Amino acid sequence: MILRKNFLLILIIYLFSFINLFSQTSQTTEVSGTVTDAKTNKPLEFVTVKVADTSYGTTADKNGKYLIRLNPGGHKLIFSYIGYFTDTSNVYVENEKIERNIFLNPSELLTEQIDVYGEDPAYEIIRKAIKYKKKFKQTLNEYEYNAYSKFVIRSNQSDIPKKDIEKDSSGKSKLPIFGILESETKGYFKKPDIEKQIVTAKRETANIARGFALPFVVNFYDEDLDFNEFKIPTPLADNAFDNYDYRLTGTTSMDSTRIFMIDVINTSEIRPLLAGTIYIADSIFSLMRVDLTTNDAAKPLGVSKVNFKQKFSPYSDNKNSYWMPTDVEITANGSFAGIVKFEAEVFTIVSDYKLNKKAPAGIFDDYIVKVMPDAKKDSSYWKDKQLVKNTSEEKNAYRIIESETRKNENSINIGLTSVNYGKKFTSNPLNYYRFNRVEGSSLNFDLNYRSKFGKVILNSEIGYGFSDKKLKYDLNYRQRFLNDGRLTINAGLFRKLQPLSYPDLLGISELYNTVKALFDKQDNLDYYYASGYNLGIKYRLLPQIRMGADFTQEKQTTAYKNTNFSFRKKDVEFNPNPSINDAFQRVIGFNLRLDPNKYSAIDWGDGDVSRFRNTSYPTLDLDFKYSGKDLNSAYEYRKFSAELSGQNYINTFLNLRYKLGGELATGQVPFQSLCFFNTNSGTIDVSGGFKALKYQEFLGDKIFYLNFENNFGKILWGGIPFISKWNLIGFFNAGRNEITQSNYDLASYKGFSISEGIYMETGFSISRILDIFRVDLAWRLNNKGSDGNKVYLNLTLDSF
Repeated sequence: MILRKNFLLILIIYLFSFINLFSQTSQTTEVSGTVTDAKTNKPLEFVTVKVADTSYGTTADKNGKYLIRLNPGGHKLIFSYIGYFTDTSNVYVENEKIERNIFLNPSELLTEQIDVYGEDPAYEIIRKAIKYKKKFKQTLNEYEYNAYSKFVIRSNQSDIPKKDIEKDSSGKSKLPIFGILESETKGYFKKPDIEKQIVTAKRETANIARGFALPFVVNFYDEDLDFNEFKIPTPLADNAFDNYDYRLTGTTSMDSTRIFMIDVINTSEIRPLLAGTIYIADSIFSLMRVDLTTNDAAKPLGVSKVNFKQKFSPYSDNKNSYWMPTDVEITANGSFAGIVKFEAEVFTIVSDYKLNKKAPAGIFDDYIVKVMPDAKKDSSYWKDKQLVKNTSEEKNAYRIIESETRKNENSINIGLTSVNYGKKFTSNPLNYYRFNRVEGSSLNFDLNYRSKFGKVILNSEIGYGFSDKKLKYDLNYRQRFLNDGRLTINAGLFRKLQPLSYPDLLGISELYNTVKALFDKQDNLDYYYASGYNLGIKYRLLPQIRMGADFTQEKQTTAYKNTNFSFRKKDVEFNPNPSINDAFQRVIGFNLRLDPNKYSAIDWGDGDVSRFRNTSYPTLDLDFKYSGKDLNSAYEYRKFSAELSGQNYINTFLNLRYKLGGELATGQVPFQSLCFFNTNSGTIDVSGGFKALKYQEFLGDKIFYLNFENNFGKILWGGIPFISKWNLIGFFNAGRNEITQSNYDLASYKGFSISEGIYMETGFSISRILDIFRVDLAWRLNNKGSDGNKVYLNLTLDSF
């Protein structure tokens, strides 16, 4: 129930937390110790510890160590664990720390062998648990709680030097710690899904610029778990029997309460599901414990597996008793592009529930997270408050990462795709060299500045083409103003070789085009020279309304082919570069975005605010551009465009993405300003738009288009090793272009086509190849290409 939406985003970025209200109002003393099995003397992980006659408590860590802070006076501590008899310990707290080790005796009722004839008894138990779930959700209207959380991230991209990486019990080097976050929070919940987290204390390793650990307690009484890009039905969902099989594997007990141990078996590897074990109490049929892992179909980008371990304890209001989550351990691992490896562990302790208690007036607002201005605490605070003590490895990680981060702020570091000069300056080696038929070999250098949290961004590039013998530069500035960045101003000054129809290309796209030109004699882009400047401003009146204006002055001249060099196919000629309508243009533009979605916000406690979308309604973008004689432009024209776009997850096999739009230009429109479809450029583009259209194939002064895709997930290969991460995507695209005779006559280059009726194409894609690539197989349903082909194969960067 606690921050259960956008699970993956929260899991990978943040960690979860808990605050002790008693510690805010009076002096407290630490009581700690280890909980072990009385027979084997082995520590018991995640034992529940509660203070008798209160809702206050804690949980032991995975090594059986517990820590709780108590006010002066007498207290009775209750230690409970499934499969063991509950034990109590009386402590009298003064000023000295108390160590109290606890030994729990195994229950006499241990796991039994279950012989099944006919329907497995687990099914009737699940039916009763679903009935309990409905009563639970019907009568529990709101509550508050305290939480402490720790999030430990490990990665092979850690700053920890190799010599300082610790080894596991087998002598193998562990994946080093990349970062640690821990927080204390006060949380509130109200039906149906209103939440608020107040972060009162937080700490993170020095390499994390801004973050906090949020208590993400998965509610297994919900119908599904939201992983942002898909949803997983829970084992107690109303339609649970459509997705899971169940098997009663035995019983255990906690004191006199019999507890059923039930295996949850996912019935499909092509739908995102869970598998593992749940524990359900006899008579009341509440969840007592879960240990569930995602299946192969439930693999978000870069993530191989997610495991949930969660225990429950009883809390009461004036009428009913509820078994609420008291500790959660979430672990995940994965890799990105086979290069970046990571492991993440989230441990959350939740207690001091106040059930069906009205929250303070005004607590629920647009801010679902509020970080208190004084929340950042140093190690002296956490020395006394930390409910899960740091291991020696974690202590060293805090120290080493702080030292390495300070060192990196004043040094040069080479990353996977960039060179970092200190903390704020970067350069992209992929851009240092490029080759095309206009510039020939071109040497370039870029230097980019990004301020803290990206409020100010400066990008600069300078280069020289050895065949066209021209110096180029491109300088860009962007700055966000106001606490939530709703006002943005940008400016640019440039003299560059501009690809037609593509204002900006990714570094990997230019690299790919360079390789194709040098080794396969294919320069897939067309170019012209552009020099001038631009200015822009955007302002968000509301989260749902954004307005903007821009101005561009640009001198545009034809670029010519200047070289025929290549390493292969030396006897083959590069295609001529098409001429443009040389022009001086001044263009004024206005844009409007209408976004009906609901937004929530995070107050970072330092004056900054971040907003994110909670719903998935389509957005409408409107744009108008004007170039006129009164602006001293060579050509006078007006452009109007509109696009409706969105993405909607319906179920496992219906995950839709769509764009419906059009563009109309009136007046004298030069060739380089004609309307165009979003097609593959022939380089490595971000996926989207048309797949079987050639670059610059259909141009005009009027276009209409529909782009539609559906992500079928792992429908064909779920559970198959090596390819279980891939997604199958089906697509359909349609469009039509038209051009007036006057603008056709005006065009300096007439090598483009006009569609015969409505152009249509369809096909399928395989995405998530090496996590980032996508292969599209597309075929035209009409309008055969000029090369006679109907079927096309493309490699793109995945965005779905």
